[in-house]
Amino acid sequence: MTDTTDHPDTAGRAKGARSASSPQALRARADEIARSQAPNGDAPSESLSPDAAQKMIHNLRVHQIELELQNDELRRAQESLEGARSRYFDLYDLAPVSYFTLSQKGEILEANLAGARLFDVDRTALINRPMSLFILREDQDIFYHACKQLDLLGHAQAFELRVSNKEGRQFWVWIEAAVAHDDDGVAVWRMVMTDITYRKSMEQALRAADTLRESWMYYRVLAESLPQLVWTSDANGGWDYVGPQWARFTGFPAEEQMALGWLRQVHPDDRAGATTAWNVAIAAGIPFDADFRIRRSDGMYRRFKSRATPLRGEEGVVNRWFGTSTELEELASAN
Repeated sequence: MTDTTDHPDTAGRAKGARSASSPQALRARADEIARSQAPNGDAPSESLSPDAAQKMIHNLRVHQIELELQNDELRRAQESLEGARSRYFDLYDLAPVSYFTLSQKGEILEANLAGARLFDVDRTALINRPMSLFILREDQDIFYHACKQLDLLGHAQAFELRVSNKEGRQFWVWIEAAVAHDDDGVAVWRMVMTDITYRKSMEQALRAADTLRESWMYYRVLAESLPQLVWTSDANGGWDYVGPQWARFTGFPAEEQMALGWLRQVHPDDRAGATTAWNVAIAAGIPFDADFRIRRSDGMYRRFKSRATPLRGEEGVVNRWFGTSTELEELASAN
């Protein structure tokens, strides 16, 4: 039977079966390093002393620990990179506002998901397309001027303009733009775009309300200076305003004569006719014209000619009525 205890090949296979970090494996590695460091690659004339072998084993262990630490650092760096990518996806791609990166020619280089939804276009279809394609022709100069300021001065720009999506729906956006540089140092434009259509609608409504309020105040002053009894109603015929002339003549507070409360001041014999004439005018949208007696504050009834004109909106629909009651010369009996 052949003794394989000290045979080099048999010993190498045994070492390969042991753990790579075992002392025996480290000693084998130390022997290999020692041989590789010998002149002409020959084995040293004398075997390593125990102290030298122990030192080399220690050095190899230190080296192994260093490699393991480096691997841990690389793993942590990879995990940190993955976390940064995840945060970038959350902050950029999933942001509720639209982000765009444009070249200095105005072409879209990058866009987040909100940007694609803003124009109702697949994100890949936006890339390399000019942003000006989505801007209304009337507002192209606004965009061009802002881009010029970015290109020449490098100052951040903020402006609003109108855009449209692929379906042709027009809406307002607020844009904040600044100059940045890509990985190659090339200047690009970063743009944040926010849909402000609702805000613009509210601003327009407020301006219209202010205009209407000013107009109403003007006509109210004018109406209250008339000698007739002045009143207005909503589109459905409910009185919503009586001038001070009517309140003084009847002797009742204005708030008690809103809606159909004014009919209580009409002579009982004339009330049905006045109501019918008023309802016909409201239903047909035609001018109201009727004669009836109105009770004065002292209990006497005076005959009046009452007229009202329908006020129509832009689409021709009646939205208000403006009326006056003019006293006739004859004195009606209280009966």
